Amino acid sequence: MQFEILMDKKENPRKCTILPLRDRKDFHIRYFHGKRAIPAFQSEVLLHMDGENLADITPHSIHSLALIDCIWRRVEPTLKKVEGPTPRLVKIPPGFITAYPRKNKQGNDPEGGLATIEALFIAASFLGIWDESLLEKYHFKNEFLELNKDLWEKYSLGNYGTVAKTKLS
Repeated sequence: MQFEILMDKKENPRKCTILPLRDRKDFHIRYFHGKRAIPAFQSEVLLHMDGENLADITPHSIHSLALIDCIWRRVEPTLKKVEGPTPRLVKIPPGFITAYPRKNKQGNDPEGGLATIEALFIAASFLGIWDESLLEKYHFKNEFLELNKDLWEKYSLGNYGTVAKTKLS
């Protein structure tokens, strides 16, 4: 599985859950800022709140996943700046819980918001990759896995079922 992350240059590096993984061979991080056009995604699917439910798709032919790492209100304006076609949109089924302590001053995070690494891990799991090394530098790893234990079991993911494979590389 290849991961393509489009990251806001304004992202606080100390709070970013993806940056600790930037040296992995399966990660490609691109930055965006301002009004400049953004080159097209290379991935087959893009994680997005309005996408198809990952629990309802067949993951066998999907080998690359893209996501946008920015604050919620910048997602749609950012997508409009991307040149070329948008990849197939997919979303995480409802109910997953973040372990990341959220402190939004405006209180306008969407219901069920997740840390970027949490969303990426869940999506990869639905696409057949249960890779806990994605979470190895995430301070809230154990809490996140435990908080969502019932959902791992419900969807037969990772160590809780047979759908997902272990890390391939």
